[in-house]
Amino acid sequence: MALREENFVVLHSGSWNTKAGINVVDTNKPPAVTIRSLVGARTVVAEPTEAIEVDDTSKPDESTENTTADDSENADIKVEKSEQDSELPTVTQEQAKDQESNKPQTVYYCGSALTEAQQQYPDSELTVSTPIRNGIVDDWAAMEALWRHVLFRELGIKRSRNASPVLMVVPTDWTKEEHERITQIFFENFNVPGLYLAEEPLMTLYGCAAVTGLVIDIGHNKTEITPILDTQIQRNAIQTIPLAGADFDSYFLELLKADAQLVREYGEPLDLEFARHLKESSVCQVLGKDEKENKNRAQAEYNGKEFTVGSARYKAYEPLFNPDLVGKRVLNIIEAIHAAQLGCKAEKRQSLWEAIIVTGGSCQVKGLQSRIQSEIEDSLTVSENFGEFQVREVKFLKIPDYFPALKDSIVDAGFLGSEIVAKLIFPDPRNYINKVDYNESGPSVVHTKTF
Repeated sequence: MALREENFVVLHSGSWNTKAGINVVDTNKPPAVTIRSLVGARTVVAEPTEAIEVDDTSKPDESTENTTADDSENADIKVEKSEQDSELPTVTQEQAKDQESNKPQTVYYCGSALTEAQQQYPDSELTVSTPIRNGIVDDWAAMEALWRHVLFRELGIKRSRNASPVLMVVPTDWTKEEHERITQIFFENFNVPGLYLAEEPLMTLYGCAAVTGLVIDIGHNKTEITPILDTQIQRNAIQTIPLAGADFDSYFLELLKADAQLVREYGEPLDLEFARHLKESSVCQVLGKDEKENKNRAQAEYNGKEFTVGSARYKAYEPLFNPDLVGKRVLNIIEAIHAAQLGCKAEKRQSLWEAIIVTGGSCQVKGLQSRIQSEIEDSLTVSENFGEFQVREVKFLKIPDYFPALKDSIVDAGFLGSEIVAKLIFPDPRNYINKVDYNESGPSVVHTKTF
């Protein structure tokens, strides 16, 4: 079966959000789907005279939730096998019996269905969590539910007629067992015609039109610095520090609570969502070494209320440069960058200094890249006589200008790179895992036919 570019799918799940898109004919576009990586779970027991309720807001022929048996030995990967199960908005009494519905079942909610479920059910009945914690899949059943929601509801793919191969973007620290599990889920439960696993830093580098570079990914739970030389990830040199957006949110919230005028003007208790909103707005800024704070308070708005913010707006990201501020004894980002560089051959380091990418959900605050650049340059050896390995210049990469819709959104560099790779690999079945490969070798084929 010839695969068509309009059916190619790119899927990226992170600790904070999940991005996906279908149709790579035109790559100059943002992801079609971006939702929070949150899954609600509710345990139900079907009565003899009632059906198990699923999302009644589902579009026709699209599924919203998964139902798994908690006491099943393979509960974490058991899903409905039939097209009917995955597309009807309700599960009838007969179908429930087929699924042993007399036993407790877990119903999952994602996206807009989760929002409605949170309004409908009390917290005691609905458990909301993220399947990925600290970059690792913590709940495979919930993870599968999220992927199912994105593929079959958000992107409108039909399971029984699935002609959409998936390029799945994965972190560098996911294990072989996790790769095998992904492969099994996508072929056996989602009926994909093809699968390719691609590592996130490399896709980010490709999105910036480079094959060598240093990718600094400041995420929600961790910051990872990955050196890549001629498309090869230097795994021994990767530096990961448990310091990222969640820490900035908590630290910033404490600073805001100490701003008496802000607390008085806002008039309600401040929480993490409040701090996160301000951190991601234009109010916050990272000051460079020669910049001074503006003593005037900045105007801001949240939930229809207007207020002012003081000097705290310049300090939200300080833990990245001084982890002691949040009580963590780890490398700061500049030390981690140097450690990653030192893990590479000396003759290759100059090419890394000239191709740095700062990405991730916490990277877009004004002034962050300039601050990182100035601190790197201050820490480098200065000499009037450049030696063979002397650093001459520190440069940062961005998405090329010939992608006008994405050039100012560095956080989408990985998605752009993934779409480009999908266009290259899926036309030839030798480049990706297809159904023949999977049927012959099983999930272990992922180790011989990917990356």
